[in-house]
Parts: sequence; C-alpha cells; structure tokens
Amino acid sequence: MVTHSAGTVYTLNTLFHHRSLLDPKAPYVAFLAPWVPITHSGATLTTIAAKLPTSLLDSWAGLNTFINNKIIPSASWSGGIISSSAALLSSSADTDVPGAETSTSTTPFEQYGFDEDTAKLIEKLSSNYQFAESNTGANEEVKLCLRRCNDADWGEAADYSSCIRKIADNEAALGSREPDAAKVSVQAFFGGSDIMIAKRGQKYFEQCWQSDGVKEKVDFATSTFPEANHDSVLVDQKKGALKIVFERIVQLGKDRG
Repeated sequence: MVTHSAGTVYTLNTLFHHRSLLDPKAPYVAFLAPWVPITHSGATLTTIAAKLPTSLLDSWAGLNTFINNKIIPSASWSGGIISSSAALLSSSADTDVPGAETSTSTTPFEQYGFDEDTAKLIEKLSSNYQFAESNTGANEEVKLCLRRCNDADWGEAADYSSCIRKIADNEAALGSREPDAAKVSVQAFFGGSDIMIAKRGQKYFEQCWQSDGVKEKVDFATSTFPEANHDSVLVDQKKGALKIVFERIVQLGKDRG
C-alpha cells in the first residue's frame, strides 16, 4: 500500500480496520510526505491557511483551477502555488523550511525517461488533464486536512499517536493468533524541504512509529530526500522516493516466492 500526503488519514484507518487487505506474506506500507495535523507540525503556511474562512475554502477548487489554467499553468495545491507563497513568507517569517528552493538539476530524461520535447508535452498535458474536469472534491480535502470537519471524519486517525499504537497492538495480536504471520513493514519518505508539514511534523510522525510499545511490533524505517519537497518526493524519479518504493515492492515479491 502506497500513500501520499492527505492519503495518510485514509491509510492509517485502513491499517487499523482492514489490515487483511495487505499481502499476508509481505505486508508493506509506504508513506510519502505523510500529512501531519497542524497542531503537531506547526508549519507556517498551513497554519495561515487554517485561519481562512470556510467560505473561501469552499471556493478553493475554482480558485485553484483558475490560477493553474490562467496564471501559473504548472502549479498545484501543494506544489507551485504554495511554494511561491513560502518564498514570499520566508523573508518575514521563520517558515522552518530550510532550503525551500530545491535544486532544479533534474533533466527531463531523468524525471520522465523521455527527451526534452516529450517531457514538455507531458508537463503541459498533465496540467491540462488535471484541471479539465471538476476538482470540487479538493474543497473537502482541504477542509479535512485543516480539520474544518467533524472529528469523526478522521476516524481512528484523529489522534495519530493513539491510532498507530492500536495498529501495533493489532500486529501483536495477529502474531499471537498466527505465529507465522509476517510483521507489517512501514516506510516513511520525506522531502528535505516540506512546507506542508515542516521538520517538526516529520519528527512527530517518526516518533509515533518509534515509540515504546510500537517499535517492537512494527518494522519501521524512515528516509529523507534532501533535494525533494512535498510533491517531488512522489513525482520526481531522480530526487524522490517512488523508484525506491517500487524496487522494495519488487524485492518483497521475490522474497515471498
């Protein structure tokens, strides 16, 4: 199971309620730039966004589509628009995002596996297709991430620490019932500069899995990619983690026979 950003909320609930969906011989979960609640991340930009009125958040998809189609065609919610805002904020506030401007040394071939002309076409079409249909669901996702919803909407993930402890307890119970059951393997991948969760959010997420009572029951590993950000840790083949995730999945498949 592989998840990115806000998908963390759903993945934690899936791990708690439906652990059986994972491969029984090689259970594996990868969190790429996992979303962390603002109360635990303290990220400057998301803290500011949390103060916006709900009426504005309800218009977010339309605003985002307009900006992407008319103003900054290559931007996205957690990418270009927010990164640009962070650059403006960094001069007047501590965004706790060291090196917010990541390296641009990745070549089109390294990023997409194609020549420059084909890569440009991919970038253009991906943006066009992304905003060709309704994006109104983004309004609800933004409100979910900012906790502008009922706590029940977060399910067990309303408290990451408690949820992860329960997941670990479930693993221990499974091991007691089925001595040969494989222990779940969890990996977390972070960008070196992530304006959505900041370093504090990364540390909190890691500590949840490394705490006493959890680390003994779940195999957990964490990695940081210095040149990646919240989005590129997923989509950039050179700077990000997705290639490593797929290599791990392939290896797990070989190991299970």
